[in-house]
Amino acid sequence: MATVTDIDRRWVFLIMGLVVLITYIGGVAKDLPVSEYVDAYYKTIEDLPAGSVVMLSADFDPASAAELLPMYQATIHHLLRRDIRIVNVATWPAAPPYTRRWFDQIAPQYGKVYGTDWLELGFLPGDDVAMGQIGGSITSAFAEDARENKPITDFPLTAELSSNMGGIVLLVSLSAGYPGILEWIAQVGGRYDVPILTGTTAVQTPDLYAYYPSQCSGFLGAATGATQYLQLVTVGETEVPDDPDNLATVRASNQRRMFVQSWAHGILILLIIVGNVLYFRGRSQTA
Repeated sequence: MATVTDIDRRWVFLIMGLVVLITYIGGVAKDLPVSEYVDAYYKTIEDLPAGSVVMLSADFDPASAAELLPMYQATIHHLLRRDIRIVNVATWPAAPPYTRRWFDQIAPQYGKVYGTDWLELGFLPGDDVAMGQIGGSITSAFAEDARENKPITDFPLTAELSSNMGGIVLLVSLSAGYPGILEWIAQVGGRYDVPILTGTTAVQTPDLYAYYPSQCSGFLGAATGATQYLQLVTVGETEVPDDPDNLATVRASNQRRMFVQSWAHGILILLIIVGNVLYFRGRSQTA
């Protein structure tokens, strides 16, 4: 009698491929239940007074963009829509091209002025040491901005900032690993008592439960968290199929991805169960 080891694994790949293809073609954009952690992330930003200054750190690169970029886009929209001013930094060298593109696209939609409503400071090398420098003094860590190469003290936004994160009411990190959210918590959150929000990849998300809510006020976990947050930020908005950068379109795309992912996970679990049943049946018959 054939055993599980006799099954050509290509059949498994074919089944999974067909499930992904069929659900992708026929996938639907359906709202997901919003978790406590995502709701806390959203409400923390909602509760900020207009005019507050937030530091937004891009701690990721293209390899993690599928999970983190929708969070980053939605966070920029959410902050600027609420008239929150943003100091934008990066601890990963590949992040600044993303930050520049999305601020260039999103800020004009809300009539925001560079240097007054948002400031791009760019990449600072040094990993967690650089984070400590930023926390200690932004004006010492960055002599110039990354866009106009002017002393950052020339910009109206920095006039309200001081050492030890003075003037910063919230730190938001979109984190793919090291350096990222855990280092921000150690270097800045623990030292200067600054509230922190984060969005992370699926690999890093389990680490955050121990920090919530005392050291991390809320977090977005991987593509699922991003989708839930997009739902909150785009309430009442409809997707524009011809505009892939439209936030409601990004939301709908992520919802369809979650539909495909749920089916793929279900089939994977089913295959594991079937494989184990066949394996133990084969062992009992050969005993």
